[in-house]
Amino acid sequence: MSKDVLLYEVKEQIAYLTLNNPKRNLLDPDLCKALGKAWSHFADDPESRVAILSANGPDFSFGADLRYSGLLDDLRKAFPQNGTKILKPIVGAVHGTVAGSGFGLATYGTDIIYATEDTSFIFGEAWVGIVGSVMEYAPYMPFKIALEFYLTGQPMSGRRAYEVGFVNHVVKDRDELMTEAVKMAETLRDNAPLTLRTIKYGHYKNMESASRKAMRLAQEEFAAFIQPQLESEDFKEGFAALKENRKPIFKGR
Repeated sequence: MSKDVLLYEVKEQIAYLTLNNPKRNLLDPDLCKALGKAWSHFADDPESRVAILSANGPDFSFGADLRYSGLLDDLRKAFPQNGTKILKPIVGAVHGTVAGSGFGLATYGTDIIYATEDTSFIFGEAWVGIVGSVMEYAPYMPFKIALEFYLTGQPMSGRRAYEVGFVNHVVKDRDELMTEAVKMAETLRDNAPLTLRTIKYGHYKNMESASRKAMRLAQEEFAAFIQPQLESEDFKEGFAALKENRKPIFKGR
């Protein structure tokens, strides 16, 4: 993979995708393109029945690297076509900070999530000043909890995420994280592949009718909002405040 920002290995029919970008696993163009190639390979690889998505370093991912122009096109490559082109199971094993687009990757880029107790899930768009879409996140948390999480931008711990049903399992530390994720992957690997494909397809197809279909139908409308946000004073202020580790002052323009 490009500059080894993503490690890809197949062992005993389990594909291991490991984020390995020294920059807090920021989703920069190199990592996004590497992920795109890896997901395509996994989808078509007869030797891989299940994948584990995890990360090296202190954080799973701090989100998109906003320093790069045109990153939206690259970001689309980072996310697997989960539930459509990819019907093999994907297990997520996350730790540290899981923020922004990294949160998105963990959320709808995996089917079963393991997290450490001290994992910090963050959807910080409200205090950065930009959001692409939120409808794809709707099925993963109870309504009121989701609204509070997305509107405030406040972190949610791995333990709390487990309590509200956002993650499947919570563990104490990173050693236990991978041990348990591999156990789950082995269970999935040994089950009937065609049956798993059918089960996954049915679940994602049903979910699409509620949220993803709405997202797809509203895509053009959302696109009309995204570019003005990127060009807004608020986005420039939010990005500057993020780099300077201070509270932004938004003006609504």
